[in-house]
Amino acid sequence: MLVGLIERVVKATRIFACVAVVLLVAFLGVRWSLAQTAGKPSSKPKATDSSLAFEQLVVFVTHLESTGQTNTLRPFNDCSNAFVAQQHSADLGVKTWILLRLREGRTNEAIRVLESQLTSDAVGFAASYRNLPAPLREKLSLTSLGHARDYCSKYQVKSSDAEIARIEANAFELLDEK
Repeated sequence: MLVGLIERVVKATRIFACVAVVLLVAFLGVRWSLAQTAGKPSSKPKATDSSLAFEQLVVFVTHLESTGQTNTLRPFNDCSNAFVAQQHSADLGVKTWILLRLREGRTNEAIRVLESQLTSDAVGFAASYRNLPAPLREKLSLTSLGHARDYCSKYQVKSSDAEIARIEANAFELLDEK
């Protein structure tokens, strides 16, 4: 029984540590976005909530506990930890590759990979954003997506494949829908 309790505490600690890292990155991203637009007047005030994902996690875990579905928490914890570990592993590989190219002076290659990640992130964000219920969408800022669109427009970043270019453009159209 004590071992089971310790396992739950350790797993909960891992999840909260991962969530804390995600929240820190989100907070820094929001701060950067706000700093970039501090001099520009906003056409519509935005109620940004940088802890949105954490709040949704708490709602989900509370629901599972209150409905007696505590056995579901273990596979959820495993899934969350595997997802976060896999994402960090991929990020480490890409960042290491980019840093090596920069150190070798191969900046164009590094830029192409970063731009590819930028458009991929924009597509992923837009797809996830569109699937959120309206009250949650209202809590998320589109400022970073706007910065990405501005960058892609300024430096003419888009896929040479017509279908992928259309998917990328569709992601940025989210800004026009607001």
